[in-house]
Amino acid sequence: MSVKRRLYISNFLMLVLPIVLMIAAGICFILIYAGMAGIREAPPFKQGDIMFKRMEKVKTLAASWGSGKNREGIEADIDAFNKEYEDRGLTLSLYEGQHLLYPATQDHNRLSGVDLTQEEQFMLVTDTFSVYRIKAGPYGVVLTDTHFTVDGSSKSRQQLYIGLFSIVLLVFVVIGTNRILTRFVFRGIMNPIHILSHGVHQLRDGNLTYRIHYEKQDEFASVCADFNEMAQHLYHMVNERQRDENNRRELIAGISHDLRTPLTSIKAYLEGIEKGVAATPQMQRKYFDIIKHKTASLEHLINQLFLFSKLDIGEFPLHLEAVDFDQELRQTMAAFTAEYELKGLTILVVDPIPQGEVIMDVVQFRNVIQNILENSLKYRNKEQGKMVVAAVQEEDMIKLRLSDNGPGVSPGELEKLFDVFYRSDASRKTPDLGSGLGLAISAKIIQRLGGEIKAELAPSEGLSIIITLPKHAGEEGAKHEKHTDY
Repeated sequence: MSVKRRLYISNFLMLVLPIVLMIAAGICFILIYAGMAGIREAPPFKQGDIMFKRMEKVKTLAASWGSGKNREGIEADIDAFNKEYEDRGLTLSLYEGQHLLYPATQDHNRLSGVDLTQEEQFMLVTDTFSVYRIKAGPYGVVLTDTHFTVDGSSKSRQQLYIGLFSIVLLVFVVIGTNRILTRFVFRGIMNPIHILSHGVHQLRDGNLTYRIHYEKQDEFASVCADFNEMAQHLYHMVNERQRDENNRRELIAGISHDLRTPLTSIKAYLEGIEKGVAATPQMQRKYFDIIKHKTASLEHLINQLFLFSKLDIGEFPLHLEAVDFDQELRQTMAAFTAEYELKGLTILVVDPIPQGEVIMDVVQFRNVIQNILENSLKYRNKEQGKMVVAAVQEEDMIKLRLSDNGPGVSPGELEKLFDVFYRSDASRKTPDLGSGLGLAISAKIIQRLGGEIKAELAPSEGLSIIITLPKHAGEEGAKHEKHTDY
C-alpha cells in the first residue's frame, strides 16, 4: 500500500473516529446520568412519591367507605382502582382482620407474615414489596406496591456501572486506536527511511557495490531506484578516478622513461665527441647523425604529448567538413599503400565501400589511419605483414575495420590499448616500438568526431581496430561544419 493511500485512510479515520467516539461517549454519559438519576429518582424516591400519592387516594376512599358505603360500592371502587394502576404494580385489597375479602384473586401469601389486625394505619417496606394498611369502618384496606422496594435502585446502579465501564473501555479504545493508526502510517514511512539510511551508511563506509532491494510499489520505490542508480554512477566515477590516477602515474613514468632514454644516448654521444672517442670525421658524422635522430625522436614525442594534451582538454581545433567517405578512404589508402609496402606492410582494401558523406577533419582522420598502420607495422611478427581494410554501413553509422595478421594481444589488453603510454611491452625494454601515444591520440580524435573506436581480436589471427563514425545528415552536418572546434 502506498504512503499516500495510508495517509488518506488515516485522515479518513481521524475524521470518522472522533464522531464515533463522541457518539459512544454520549451514550456512556447518558447511561451514567440515567444511573445517577435512577438512583436519585428510584424508590424510595420516585416510586415512593407515587406510592404516597396513592396512599392519599386510599385514605379518601377509606373515609368514604367507613361512612356507610355498601359492599358492592366498595368492590366497584376497588376494581376501578386496580384497573387504573395495574401496570404500576399497585393493588388495593379489602380485609377483615387477617381474612381477604376482595378481590378473591389477590395473592395473599406475601402478606401472610404481616399483622393486618392493628387499629392504626401503618406502612411496611420490604425488599420485594411495600404495604400500606388503613382502617375503613369494620374493614381493613390494604395497598400493595411491588415496585416500591428497599432494593429498587439496583437497575439504576447497573446502568451507572455500565456507563462507567464503557468510559474506561472507551479510553483504552482511543489509546489503542491511536497506536494502531500511528504504526499503520509511520511504519510505512520509517521502514523505508531506515533502509535508505542503511544504504547511505554503506556507501559512506566505502561499500559502493551495495544496492537496495525494495519490493514494495510505493513512493519510496522510485527513491530506492534512484539511490541504486546514484550508487552505480558513484561506483563508476570512483573506478574511473582510480583508472585516471593509474593512467597519470603511468603517464609520468612513461614520459620520464621515454625522455630519459634518448637524452641518455645524446649525452653519451656528445661525451664521446668531447673526449675524442669519435676521432675521425666519419665517426663524428655518425655520432652527429645518431644525435640528430635521437633529437628528432624527442621532438616527435613532445609533439605527440602536446597533441594528446590539447585533445584531452578539448582545446585542439578540428577543421570539420562533409566529405565523401568512399572517396576519402580510397585516397588515404592509396597514399599509404606504396609507402607501407616498402616498409613491410601490405594494405588491401575490400570493396564495396559504403557511399555517403561523413563529417570529419581530413588531416586528423589520416593521422588516425597512419597511427593504426604504424602500430601494426611495428608489432608485426612476419617479414611482410598484411592490413585488410573493410567498411560497412549500419543504419546511420559507417563502421570501418582495419585487421592485421600480426601477433595480436591478450583479451585482457584490448581495453588498455587506447590508454596513454600503454604498450604490450610492459617493461618498456624496446622503446623503438613507439611511445604508446598513437592509439590514445587516435581514440581522442575519433571521440571528438562523434564516433567511437575499439579493438577486437581478429577471427583468425592478429588485431582488428574498429572505427564507427556517424553519417552526415544534411542540416545537422552543416551545423558541424560551422563549429570547427567540434
